[in-house]
Parts: sequence; structure tokens; C-alpha cells
Amino acid sequence: MHTGRRQVLVPDRGPTLSPVDDAPADDGATRLERGAEDADSLLYYAVSTGREVGGPIRDPIVRTHRAVSEGKPVTNEEEADFLAAYSKLAAMVHPTTAATLRATSRTVRRPWLWRTFSREPISEAQRVAYRFGLLALILILVIGGAEWTRTFINAVVLDQAEHGRVLEELRTTRASQKRLVEQIALLDRERQGTADSLRANLVRQREELDVRVQTLDDREGALSRRIQAGYETLDRILPFVNWAELRNVIVPVATIMAVLVLPVLYGSLGTCAFVLRTVYAEMVERSFDGRRTGEFMVRIFLGMLSGVSLQWLLVREGQAIPGGVTPAVLAFLGGYGVELLFAAIDRILSTVITALRGERRRPKPSAERKEGAA
Repeated sequence: MHTGRRQVLVPDRGPTLSPVDDAPADDGATRLERGAEDADSLLYYAVSTGREVGGPIRDPIVRTHRAVSEGKPVTNEEEADFLAAYSKLAAMVHPTTAATLRATSRTVRRPWLWRTFSREPISEAQRVAYRFGLLALILILVIGGAEWTRTFINAVVLDQAEHGRVLEELRTTRASQKRLVEQIALLDRERQGTADSLRANLVRQREELDVRVQTLDDREGALSRRIQAGYETLDRILPFVNWAELRNVIVPVATIMAVLVLPVLYGSLGTCAFVLRTVYAEMVERSFDGRRTGEFMVRIFLGMLSGVSLQWLLVREGQAIPGGVTPAVLAFLGGYGVELLFAAIDRILSTVITALRGERRRPKPSAERKEGAA
């Protein structure tokens, strides 16, 4: 197994340590040494995976690697044969390269958290997978907390809406109750015998309203206590938010969480799923390149942008999402395949361009038509 650093012999300079993953130096001998080492790694990998490597490919690589390891000179013809053989070997084992072999070899220390379970080294690919897996677990926990908070806020919003309806009905019922009391008092002052049946009917209606008012009072009190308890719970969950000031704007807060915060989180989670699947597939075929880690980080940001942007482009008020998926699933899919965002943008852009071209081609009414119409 080859490690990231090896000892090479450079004439007149003695033994030195040369980093394999460094950028190619200007010295041709150093490039040849690095190429011979990489070709030797690929040759042993090809043989270990059952590929049949013929003599025209195998022999130049073996000779050149042995020569540079022993510090012997390599002629131009031998170097040309080596490069030709190396090129054919690289095409044979593509997409595996010497860099991907190093990235998928167990040469890296485990993170401190994983050392409690095992101290065996891991590969660079495993370390990247652990990082994105940990990020995915964190996102799942954050999404769970955000979904629970949003559900709780929605429950408080529904209670507040119900509380408003109960107060309105209670106000109307009390007004009716007051009118009935006034009518009964008026009949009592007139003391008309023919009004006894009417008064009895009014008294019965007043008693029904009394029961209704009592029921509404109990309902209003229960809702007030539940709303207060809901805000106290939210204050314990998110103590950095002043919920006393947000009582009147809690509906926009729930909307922002639904259309902005959660789509970003779901888009990030979808991207983590894509990255983990990609890393796993590349680990299996030994094609993972550690230099792509930066690309994965860029894709995380693209997934966040895609998750929230698809909500703006595809979700319409009162209309179903194409495909029958939910907004959360749409954001996750947008993070998993950021191409969905570009496809949606291209579709909308094509529609707008077609509409604009149609407006331009529409014939304008002539001056004569205008005068005739006048």
C-alpha cells in the first residue's frame, strides 16, 4: 500500500521526502518519479481486480518504476514507452486514477469522535462521507425541530382565529341578550295581559341566550389559556425570540418558516443525500477524488438556493404542485437534483420569450382603421 509521502533518490542531493499530491514541479525527473509511482499503483490495482494487463503495458511501467526507485537514468525512448504504456493503462482502469486510489485507501486518522469505536485508519472518501453524513443528521434534527415549531405555531394561529370567532359570536350574543332584556322590561312596564305569551317567549329566548353566553365564555376562557400556554411553550423553545411582540404577526412568522426557512433546510438535506450517494458510488469503484470536496460544498449552496427558489417558481396559491408532491418533497428534490431549478427557469423563460415574440408579431391597427372607427 502506498502512502501520501514516499522516499525518492535525487542525484547529488541525497534522500528527500516528496509529497505525491503536490502540484507537478518543473523538474522533469520529479514528474517522471511521480508518474512511475502512480503507474505502479494503477498496475497493481488493475491486476488485483482481475484485469489482464499485457506485456506491452506492464513491462515498460515495471522497468521505469524500478529504475527511478534505484536512481538509475531513464533514456528518452524508455520514457516514451513508459508514457505510452501508462496512457493505455489509465484508459483501461478509467475512472480510477492514482489520486483516487490514494483517496480511497485507509491512510487517514479517524476523527476524534470515531476513535472511541475504532482506531483503524480510514480513507479520505470515508472522512468526506462522515462529514456529510453528520451534516445530514444535524439537518434532520434541525428540520424536526423547525417542523415541530411550525406545527405548534400553526396550532396557536388556529386557536387565535377560533378565539376571534368566539369573541365576535360572544359580542353578538350579548347584544341580542341585552335587547331581549330591554324588551322584557318594556312589557313588564306596560303590564298588558295579551303580552303574557309574548313575554314568556322572550324569557325562554333569553334563557337560551344565557346558556349560549355561558358556553361561549367558557370556550373563550379555554382558548385564552391555551393560547397563553402556547406562547409560553414557544418562549421556552426559542427564548431568543420575543413572542410578546410577535403575537400580532405570528401568521407571517409561520409563513416565513414554511416558504423560506424549511425549504432551505430541505434543499440542503437533499444535496447531502446526493453527495453521500455520489461518494458511496465512487468509493465502490475507487474513483473518488478528494479534490472534488470543494465542488460538493458549492452544491450545498446550490441545493439551498434550489430548495427555496422552486417554491417561488412552481408553487401557486390554490394550485397543486406538478407531480402531486408536497412543498417539502419539492424542496428536497430540488436539493437532490439542482437541475430541477434550471429546468424550471428555462421553462418559464421560454414561456416569457414566446409571449413577448407574440406581442411583437401582433399587427398594429392602421391609422385608416382608427379614423373609420371614429
